[in-house]
Amino acid sequence: MWLNFWKSIGLFFLPQLTWTREVADKEVFLTFDDGPHPEITPWVVNELDKVGAKATFFVVGENAHRYFTLVDKMQKSGHRVGNHTHRHIKGWRVSSNVYMEDIANCEDYLTENTIFRPPYGQINFASIPAIRKKYEVIMWDVLSKDYLKRLNVKRALKRIKKATKPGSIIVFHDSAKAETNLKAMLPNYLKFLEEEGYKMSVL
Repeated sequence: MWLNFWKSIGLFFLPQLTWTREVADKEVFLTFDDGPHPEITPWVVNELDKVGAKATFFVVGENAHRYFTLVDKMQKSGHRVGNHTHRHIKGWRVSSNVYMEDIANCEDYLTENTIFRPPYGQINFASIPAIRKKYEVIMWDVLSKDYLKRLNVKRALKRIKKATKPGSIIVFHDSAKAETNLKAMLPNYLKFLEEEGYKMSVL
């Protein structure tokens, strides 16, 4: 309920951010935050390959630096990579200068990137005009909550399937914290999208 409330508030007060995509057909946009991870990210890419899906990975700069060859491989495979700050910082807790510097530090490990997603959805409000000069700020309308330790996977799958619409931007996490839930949910959800006739594209 809180997430739906936050999304509604965001759409009303922050319409300049991207919450969904306008599409002509049944097309959705899978996104994965917080990677890359040396084992989980390749697993995700393999699952996507099984259904011919492409996705967008919002990477943390520290991880992108550590596993730069993996970032390069993802891009060469047709997936898109975006900025998720260098240290996965909360924009509500730092100054605009600190926030912008952290975004810039992440960019050192990306190639011709034009998209950004704030960690936790907590964008630094004062920084929005400066961020939008360089990036499209990507939010979401479907959140898997795969990072929750006590997630009821069956209920979560039912919820995100019901919430999925043409143009939806869906969030998963290719991180150690989300690994168990991600591996329980993603294959099932990808099968659902395939059976429903959705094209899975990069942003």
